[in-house]
Amino acid sequence: MKLSEKLEVMIRRGGMKKTEFADKIGITYRALANYISGTREPKKSVLLKIAEALDTDIVFLTDDAKSLVLTSEERFYFGATSEGRGILDAMFYLDKSRELFAGEKLSEEDKQALFNCVTEIYFAAKNKKNV
Repeated sequence: MKLSEKLEVMIRRGGMKKTEFADKIGITYRALANYISGTREPKKSVLLKIAEALDTDIVFLTDDAKSLVLTSEERFYFGATSEGRGILDAMFYLDKSRELFAGEKLSEEDKQALFNCVTEIYFAAKNKKNV
């Protein structure tokens, strides 16, 4: 896994916006965007700040053989093949689902029923396409 990919995942996991992260380590958002896109490599001094802010070390960040274990949500987000509004809607849905399933607003029975509904909707739509 490349440095650019690790940065994207780890910043997201930290719950920070990229602009906030850039401010935290004392660089511009544009510089961070270049590191994340892979168009530029950070200097060692910046890499040290990045590693410290992400609570890791430079070796992990720069060794492409070392990877993060991605959650299914991260695999979806970073591996999505669709673009635009559909992905934004899906990410919004995932955020709302996480809140609903983790929270106390729904009983366990209601959570299971909601999951079953979503599953049925998916398979009904999939089967419609295959007809």
